[in-house]
Amino acid sequence: MPRNKRAVDPIPERFKDEKEAAAFWDTHSVADYWDEMQEAHFEMAFDKMPKAVALEYPVARKLSAVSRRENKSVDELVNLLLKEWLAKKPLSKVSPARSAKALKHA
Repeated sequence: MPRNKRAVDPIPERFKDEKEAAAFWDTHSVADYWDEMQEAHFEMAFDKMPKAVALEYPVARKLSAVSRRENKSVDELVNLLLKEWLAKKPLSKVSPARSAKALKHA
């Protein structure tokens, strides 16, 4: 074995779930497996609209801590919290023209 090559674990044929795959790749570098990679083609459909929101520093720190404790991404946690909060709020009716105008400026 060449001096600059180190032994690496083989990539499992299958992972039982996303958590097992994440655990493997959290402790292994894809750079060590580059020669084993195959080209892949796929399409993705996004059901989320990305929106940047500035958070106050203390809120962001607490949110990050809670997301780690809950083993959820910050995005997932923010969406969950906002859905719960918005479910409690009544929505007023907005005219379709006004709604379209609002979407253009969002």
